[in-house]
Amino acid sequence: MPMSVELLVGSAASILSLYATVPQVLRAARTRSAEGVSWNSLMLSLATFTLWVVYAVAIADKIQLVNNTIALVLLAALAVVVLRAGVTRTYWTAVAAVFVTAAASILLLDHTNSFTLAMVGTTISSLRMVPQTRLALSGAPLWGLCPWSTLLAWLGMAAWLSYAVLVGDHALTICSAIAIVMQSAIVAHRLPLRRTLASLAGGRLGRPVAHLVAPVSARFPHQDSYKLAA
Repeated sequence: MPMSVELLVGSAASILSLYATVPQVLRAARTRSAEGVSWNSLMLSLATFTLWVVYAVAIADKIQLVNNTIALVLLAALAVVVLRAGVTRTYWTAVAAVFVTAAASILLLDHTNSFTLAMVGTTISSLRMVPQTRLALSGAPLWGLCPWSTLLAWLGMAAWLSYAVLVGDHALTICSAIAIVMQSAIVAHRLPLRRTLASLAGGRLGRPVAHLVAPVSARFPHQDSYKLAA
């Protein structure tokens, strides 16, 4: 029996968005640097995915449930790594973000319905990237952000938007669209076009990519010796 388009798109969205966190966790663990990683956005993300886990259970959406549960675990791992990198915060902040949100979500679901919970989730989802976006727009150094994670996160959000439209999930459509806008700002500041092209043309991803990108890079020359961070 062939897979449905919704299942294919939802699976792609889940894989992209989940894998996007992995390089960030590995980078923070390897470099012991969290420069440019917004703790406030991380805590809001923990709260957001906790709420969406409850929501997925309520509407019996297996794709969202699997994705959000794994994402929550990965975000918790990232929080631990960021704290070990020297961020002046405590583990209790992360624990509270998860358990308080879970309790509030279940309580809200008991007294209202899944739609109301989805609207609250949409609001929090729309706000969770605001601190990280403001950090990027302020011109602060973002070396702690993994380039691969920023790109994969954008692709994942685009895939989730497609999935939400296909299944008619208005809450997920709204929060995915807003998330793409903010993630685009982060990508633009973490991977400036001229610097990124110069790095790729210099062999960052190997000779085949360098040969492919070189003509484009020549049209957008960059003056310094910037190298795309690993």
